[in-house]
Amino acid sequence: MAKFRCVCGETISTSGPIPNPDEWQCISDREFHDLPDSTDVWELYRKMKVIYRCPASDHIWAFWDGLENEPYLYAPTPTTGQSE
Repeated sequence: MAKFRCVCGETISTSGPIPNPDEWQCISDREFHDLPDSTDVWELYRKMKVIYRCPASDHIWAFWDGLENEPYLYAPTPTTGQSE
């Protein structure tokens, strides 16, 4: 998969410039905490989940189960008035 289309119509590239401005790497706090102190940076990188943020619409495409499986789509929702 070198690219895919967001629901807004924007094409999101999964390859190209490194670092990719639309790609995010994340790991849960629990998974991070459970890593040994001597964890190699590449081992950490392999444990991270890949997420893409559409630059046009801010939709989030999370590949929680690996890039070989379908992503989960999260739509932006205005939060006006939600802060306390």
